[in-house]
Amino acid sequence: MEINGKIHLLEQNLSRQLDWIRAADTKVAPVMFITSSMLGAAAAVLSRAETIYAVTLLLAVLTIIPLLCTLFFIAMANFPRFNPDTGSIIFFEAINKAGLSAFEQKAKDITEEEYFRDLSAMCYNSAHIATLKFRHLKKATIFLFIAIIPWVALIYNIFRSYYIAGHLGK
Repeated sequence: MEINGKIHLLEQNLSRQLDWIRAADTKVAPVMFITSSMLGAAAAVLSRAETIYAVTLLLAVLTIIPLLCTLFFIAMANFPRFNPDTGSIIFFEAINKAGLSAFEQKAKDITEEEYFRDLSAMCYNSAHIATLKFRHLKKATIFLFIAIIPWVALIYNIFRSYYIAGHLGK
């Protein structure tokens, strides 16, 4: 395969890698919304509880800890800790760090082989970023699922005490 064919192949691959990164990013918002809503609801009902019994406290802990873990992994998915090699004429951060004149000079002097190596590095780096994002998103989703049952039980437990207290005339 000629170098231009290889370059075209890598450009298509990089486009797919960037699509995977965008796909991971679109999954973050709903998980973040659900998690923050569940935390807010738990805080609201806990603040209204007249008495917090041991079972209520246990359910609160079993709910809040996994939800906080979910938020942590969502943050990690949003901001993957990864520093790709600099010097690229493709990666926006490397272009910005180089400055306009250095970037123009690099773009002017680059050979097809150097561009091919830069594309290869960008495909690898993008795949690594996508992998990190999906790994953290998976962990966030698992912790969210773990929190659902104690959250429902917590909400039920608190509202049940409102219902009982209402029938007792309290």
